[in-house]
Amino acid sequence: MNSSLHLSLMKIRFFFSLLMINVFMITTSAQSQIIPCATTEYITYLNQQDPGIKNAIEETFFDAKRYSNLKFKKQKDTIYTIQVVFHVLYNNSAQNLNKNYILSQLQELNECFRRQNADTTETRDIFLPVAADAGIEFELAKLDPEGNPTTGIIRKPTVLPTFGQFPINLTSADRVKETTYGSPIWDPDRYLNIWICDLSVSGFDALLGYAYPPTNAENWNANSYATKSKQGVVVHYKVVGKENPLLLSTGSKTLVHEVGHYLGLRHIWGDGSRFQGCNVDDFMDDTPNSRAASNGCNLGQNTCLNNPGDLPDMIENYMDYSEGYCQNMFTEQQVGQMRSNLTLFRSGIATVRYPAPPPEISEYTAIYPNPVVDDITITLADIDSETDYQLEITNLLGQLVFKSKLEPVSSQTISGLNALRGMNVCKVLKKGEEILTEKILFQL
Repeated sequence: MNSSLHLSLMKIRFFFSLLMINVFMITTSAQSQIIPCATTEYITYLNQQDPGIKNAIEETFFDAKRYSNLKFKKQKDTIYTIQVVFHVLYNNSAQNLNKNYILSQLQELNECFRRQNADTTETRDIFLPVAADAGIEFELAKLDPEGNPTTGIIRKPTVLPTFGQFPINLTSADRVKETTYGSPIWDPDRYLNIWICDLSVSGFDALLGYAYPPTNAENWNANSYATKSKQGVVVHYKVVGKENPLLLSTGSKTLVHEVGHYLGLRHIWGDGSRFQGCNVDDFMDDTPNSRAASNGCNLGQNTCLNNPGDLPDMIENYMDYSEGYCQNMFTEQQVGQMRSNLTLFRSGIATVRYPAPPPEISEYTAIYPNPVVDDITITLADIDSETDYQLEITNLLGQLVFKSKLEPVSSQTISGLNALRGMNVCKVLKKGEEILTEKILFQL
């Protein structure tokens, strides 16, 4: 072999090696850089499409915050039920999610927003005083925008194998809301639209979800194209459904996180960077400062340790990036913010339910409500202040599951019943003798 030919072959091999290294680096980047949430980037993208949206979102956030500070009560007097439509976009059978996965995802939303999920017992004691039930529930829409019966689940095939791109391209992802490639939005003033699709890149999981926060600030054109046609949440099909065999480590709480954004919450680290320190805020006083997003489930993490009086990072919070199995709470102020937005800016998507008023104090000993969500109230008749009263709750097998001393007062509320499920027997005892026995359903 002559020297010039040998040199040419070496150059070809060197060029081919560089090409393979570049392909490997691009593929590895797409594989390793899973982005749990792109809501912040989505706001930037929306502002490019329709200048002014970012400022409108900011103004709306603080309008809701001011209203929340005035109106929020720890004891919620209303329950909001949001009408949901799922748009399932699929290019293959794996993406066309089984209905049971969607139903289990809906259950996950309801449990987390009502603080009825079993893992609330994992909330650390230091955060229990601010952990809150949002009083927000979700149900599949029963009527479509034209008034026709619907299952609340829309399935549409798409010619696109994925809506994801690397680096993140939200123009590509948002095609899921267009007629050509996706499923057009249902009236965003009446429904929470959730699009489920493939957001992977080159076969690797990349973006997991993003949401559109409220943008109804004063002087903002709420009927602009971007506002009306893009409202809602988009999620990767591998983070939907507790029973989904493809479920990623972030789990089905990804949608809880994104719906939190949709209802006006920010990430708990305020979307700052590690280089900005601990001074970027989410404006919720009951979420401790943190330097940046968490990952994993590090209970000892405190990224703002030097801040006087700072608590550990609230990795339990749904608005962090910790693993799904670690997340189990919203705070009182976060709940107030979401309920404010449902009152001021997203009122059309929810119906309002008022709990049944308590019975007037009378000669009857009673237990209510039935079914029970969190607490029960007990009224006592013919009170003897020198007598011991007790509440005992047993399951249908007669096994004691809860016991509490009762005060000799006409009315009292018993808390700490979140873990109870299904039908149980409640007994009120006076001097150890039963004076009332009732079967009570604890919410499933």
